[in-house]
Amino acid sequence: MPNDQAPSRPRELNAGFEQNVRIIPGDIVTGRLIIAARGLLGWGQAELAERAGIRRQTLAEMEGDVRRPQARVRDAVLAVLAGEGIRFVDVAGAWGPVLDFRFRTDG
Repeated sequence: MPNDQAPSRPRELNAGFEQNVRIIPGDIVTGRLIIAARGLLGWGQAELAERAGIRRQTLAEMEGDVRRPQARVRDAVLAVLAGEGIRFVDVAGAWGPVLDFRFRTDG
């Protein structure tokens, strides 16, 4: 009878990977990372802006790195993304968003 379970990675490989991952502080998250995070969620600008309580144009400027957003705007956007399980990480120098279902606020 075939084994339907995916092979697990050796524990020492997982430990090495986890040591190379760090969470990026919110104050250095770039517009491109926010665009990528929306892509993971399948959201357009309008949806994220509405959920964050900001104008779509404000989000567009934030994502385009046109101007640095006010801290409350940045924090509102990042809080919505974090509530959906988005984490911004640095893995050995490569930055990107990841979707961590353990941290979703909707259950």
